[in-house]
Amino acid sequence: MSTIDTSPPHTGSAARTPVPDNPERPEEAVPQGQFKALAKGMTKELVRDPMALFFSVVFPVLLAGLFVTIMQLTWAGGPYKVAVVGSGTQAAQLQDALGDGSKVTAVGSPRGAPEGTDAVVAPSADGDSLKVVTDPESPSVVSALRDALPQTGWDGRNVDAVGTDGSPPFEPMPFVLPGVLVFALMSLALSATAGTLVSLRANGTLRLLRTTPARPQAILTSLLPARGALGLGLLAVAGAVATVLGLLTPLSGLTMLLTTALGMWLLLAVGFLLGGTLRSPELTNAISGLLTPLLLMASGVLFPLDLMPDGLADVLSWNPVALLGDALRHDVTGGVTRHAQWLDWLLIAGTAALLTVAAIRAFRWDTEKRN
Repeated sequence: MSTIDTSPPHTGSAARTPVPDNPERPEEAVPQGQFKALAKGMTKELVRDPMALFFSVVFPVLLAGLFVTIMQLTWAGGPYKVAVVGSGTQAAQLQDALGDGSKVTAVGSPRGAPEGTDAVVAPSADGDSLKVVTDPESPSVVSALRDALPQTGWDGRNVDAVGTDGSPPFEPMPFVLPGVLVFALMSLALSATAGTLVSLRANGTLRLLRTTPARPQAILTSLLPARGALGLGLLAVAGAVATVLGLLTPLSGLTMLLTTALGMWLLLAVGFLLGGTLRSPELTNAISGLLTPLLLMASGVLFPLDLMPDGLADVLSWNPVALLGDALRHDVTGGVTRHAQWLDWLLIAGTAALLTVAAIRAFRWDTEKRN
């Protein structure tokens, strides 16, 4: 591991007075440029950790590709039977856009849709949206309609879809993208934060840094710039993919930024809590490897909670990781959510604040047991 140089610059021939290793010493002012040097050193530690970067960046991307491939192979496709409330011209345009043998019929009202219709499309009175009522057995028709809109006179309209049973239709990409982003942020917090802190404490680096004039807060927060930049990079990639797919608007992009910031606060607090209390890098990796899939499966991030019994799904939907996934799905077009976004934000922030306090109080600077 590289050595992090935290020594302040000397002035003339005067040497810096050593500071004794005393955890109870008063906090001193951070020398000019000290935080920058600490942050630079911690950034190098992250860049030189191939496992942390792999599980934070590469593995979530590979997982996303795997999920998309599976869904493409198993997701029901056309041809579709669609009824359009409106003129025959609109129906003909939509039929040409759908292609693949799909049949679109113009009807005077939703009740006039032929039997076996996969979806009924009705333009709103204000002309800003399309109401789509789908057969629950054919939810993929919604994605097909979204893709076809640019080739019709309805380009730019929002699609408000609902199943005939009243439930929102499941769409794979609005579900997968937020889930992969949560997984990447979780890996960043556990593998690249908790693991790094435990390693730095185990080899004595944190104890050595504690003897410098730097404030303890500066030492710990110096880990944040690199991880914040990586988190924003992950958000940028997810946002770019969502924009290309037509799932993200400029306004929802701003709310996704806020959601991601709250999510990073929550998950990094978990990382600091584990990294400040666990003693062994091996144990940390084992706990992270066990905790990640459990949280992902128990939060509906990568697998819909609707696959679980109703009572259990309702309970699990309130855990913090589930709330983060729910908040992110508010930001993408077609995302199926369970709670109001403001409530997701409030509960995420409250949990993050509690975990932050716990991490500060429980943090240890070395692996020696206290008397």
